[in-house]
Amino acid sequence: MISEFRFVVPGPPQSKGRPRVFRNPSGKGMHGVTPKKTKDAENRVYSTFITKYPDAQPFTGDVEVALAFWMPDRTGKDWDNLAKLATDALNGVAYVDDKQIMKATVRKILPDKRVQGKRGMRNRKAGDPLTHDGVPYQAHTHIYISEISQIGKEQWQ
Repeated sequence: MISEFRFVVPGPPQSKGRPRVFRNPSGKGMHGVTPKKTKDAENRVYSTFITKYPDAQPFTGDVEVALAFWMPDRTGKDWDNLAKLATDALNGVAYVDDKQIMKATVRKILPDKRVQGKRGMRNRKAGDPLTHDGVPYQAHTHIYISEISQIGKEQWQ
């Protein structure tokens, strides 16, 4: 039985978008529509998981997650919206429901502000390769999920 899932989702991390809310045609009640960009990004996370773990059964107990978002730029995406998209996308496949997440570690890795130029260090410009601490990378997301054992739970008390 698998005790952990580890995988990498290629491509730029995406924040969970807010649903647009519309009045029902009958005039009674409202309904929300998830943005296409959010649906596509959730599908990318889901598909990556299913490809790596095609026969996996979702965890049924408490879980912990670690997420590392290697960003394509320094724009201000909130870590919680990045994490929400990833954890929602894995409902029903990595765990039964994301309410099972009892511990989460989230990290956003931003590209360096300054890069090596022809005459020394200079400010990053559009089109420069992505680097973090001088090491090149491609935008992606690392996801780690494990079921929390009773021993792990006792460490929190």
